[in-house]
Amino acid sequence: MEDKIQIESVCNHKRDEHLPTILKFQNGSLLGTADFCTVESTTDRKKQALVVAGNQVYSGDLQDSQEFDTYICLRNKSTNKVQIVPVQQALLSNHIYKELDRQKRKVPMLSREHANKKLLKEFGGRKASRFVDNHEQMKVNVEVVRQDLDETVKSSTQNADNEDDSLADVSISNEEYLASIVPKFDKEATELSGVYDVADVIPSALLERLDEEAKVVFSTPAQTLPIKSEYLKTCLGRIQEKTSTSKQDFLHIKLIVYMDALQSLISLRSRQMQNVELSQITEKIENDIRHRFADPNVAKRGTRTNFSTEKALTHFIVMSLLISEKYEVDINVLSRVLATSKDKIKQYAHIVNALPKSRSDILSLRLPSKVPALKLARRFQRKK
Repeated sequence: MEDKIQIESVCNHKRDEHLPTILKFQNGSLLGTADFCTVESTTDRKKQALVVAGNQVYSGDLQDSQEFDTYICLRNKSTNKVQIVPVQQALLSNHIYKELDRQKRKVPMLSREHANKKLLKEFGGRKASRFVDNHEQMKVNVEVVRQDLDETVKSSTQNADNEDDSLADVSISNEEYLASIVPKFDKEATELSGVYDVADVIPSALLERLDEEAKVVFSTPAQTLPIKSEYLKTCLGRIQEKTSTSKQDFLHIKLIVYMDALQSLISLRSRQMQNVELSQITEKIENDIRHRFADPNVAKRGTRTNFSTEKALTHFIVMSLLISEKYEVDINVLSRVLATSKDKIKQYAHIVNALPKSRSDILSLRLPSKVPALKLARRFQRKK
């Protein structure tokens, strides 16, 4: 304004009269037209501003302070005079928040901080998930961290000592052990589609409970999901790019999410699975893996041994065949994803009825009746 501006008038600030109101919207600004009014409570005489825009209703308390008054200056450019006018202010929020507050009495809800952490951790991408993990780990008791580190060191030493002899010679318990680590399959199958039933690889009850997670994963860009493997993201991306999706596609999404958790188990260094995060998408899969892949011969609950790793490897290979178009998968891809040598991948694939194509690194599912028996040096047994 210029220095020679003149004040034309100053309006009195009387609280009982209708004054101009400055409206601020909590989550943005209002576009288009709307109806405005003020309402007064019959109980405590408190006033509220109310804006109706289509089907949306915004409301907020009039911020009328007893300690100070708020004014604005209206300048007439032609006369260079201003008028000082008293105003009220109100911060408006959508009525849906009040609906949610009323629902809290009926349905328990997470705190905003807890809910934000959970959403970031599950669907916020790798960086957001890592931030939440680091923030939570800062609150962990020091003794718990020290104990976990001790277990990790012991586990690393044992894994280094046992890695070379993970595939032991034949024993009388070999057949029984194979049955415990390999998904159930139909030995008399005449079609590749009949070799494995998905319900024998993942419990059907769990598959039914993963419907909501599958929908969220499908609608989220693959690269932003907290899934470690680029191979699994590529498989998921192929499903998302389809013009129309089927029930089979959503089944494959559930398998991909389960495979991501199995990959975490295979790369795990700790001998305990109980307090380790295996899946950043859903705890349902984590709980199933802790129960089904823990070594049953170890008294301590949720203990991971060589049995757990071998069972996870066989299940991962089977699922990779099931989500492919022709029941085929590249050995090199599995070797990179599982951080396991190609020779071992071939050995584990053999016991789940998958063999390399002639002069190729492509594993192909075969009918059990067409798969030759394991050689002596390729037999498996539980390590003592």
